[in-house]
Amino acid sequence: MQKSQKGTAAGQVLSGVIRRDAVEDMSAAVSSFFDLQAVQLEPGSMQCRIDFIAAGNTFMYLENYPRRTHLTGELLHNRFGLAIPVTGPSLKFSGEQMDHCRLASAMTGEEMDVFAPGGLKQFVVLLDHARLLSMADEAGLPVDVQRALRRGRSTMPLVAKPHAVASLSQRLQHMLHLAAVGELSMDAAYFEDWLYGEALSILDVKEAPCGRPPAAVLVRRSIEISESCAGPVRIARLCTALRVSPGTLEHAFKSITGVTPHAFFLRRRLNEARQVLLREDAERRNVTDIALSLGFSELGRFAVRYREMFGETPSQTLKRSPALVLAKR
Repeated sequence: MQKSQKGTAAGQVLSGVIRRDAVEDMSAAVSSFFDLQAVQLEPGSMQCRIDFIAAGNTFMYLENYPRRTHLTGELLHNRFGLAIPVTGPSLKFSGEQMDHCRLASAMTGEEMDVFAPGGLKQFVVLLDHARLLSMADEAGLPVDVQRALRRGRSTMPLVAKPHAVASLSQRLQHMLHLAAVGELSMDAAYFEDWLYGEALSILDVKEAPCGRPPAAVLVRRSIEISESCAGPVRIARLCTALRVSPGTLEHAFKSITGVTPHAFFLRRRLNEARQVLLREDAERRNVTDIALSLGFSELGRFAVRYREMFGETPSQTLKRSPALVLAKR
């Protein structure tokens, strides 16, 4: 990580790159900001990077998702977060499709539910929530906008001005370029004031519809039911519990997660196995015991599917610990 500005530590803008080499690194990379669980839903490499600029309690970073990923969790430490799209397909946030007119946002105390498609690239802006509310009030923003930033709001996605969002995305990309070549000439106080002002300026006053789409509700309830079960959950049981047909459930999962219910829950279990393998000591437990404890009775098929998903065998995962690589500019 490189300090890109001169001056005292309190007045410096910091910049750098965090490299992510596997799905578990996604959570580790932002653990100072989020209590987050990431589940890889598509086979293949998850190597990617986070380019960031930070000043005080204000952070901005560019992230990308090489594979489809499901993320759940919440922001920490009284923060407010906002996602600014850059390129690639749009994410599904709380079951709704995001774009330049609808932005994903979250605050401490709210549960996030995100399906990020492979190829997505976006900025994440993290601000102090109390300061954001104070600035919104001082600026005299419309009541609808201020209500959308407060706890107890009816919906997490925010209505935005599409041209302003596109313009901010371009300016953030230019700032990262300047930081990378050591030419970002602004102090921390200016950067913070600018980013708060920009975040508020892109918001619109239109009322956003309330409530999650029916498909998102079915997916969320299915996950809750599966988490209460020991071992694999049967799709027929989900349909019975939710009082829907297999076709309705499959349509809901494909529209929200991009895969069938069977594929979704299998990949969630493979991710769970990976987390256990990373936590365990190879000298105390073996792959067979761990796989059986998680309901994988056909060990050969488990090993094949695991390698297809993560690019390494279960035994290779068991022998190493998750690592996060920081790259200096």
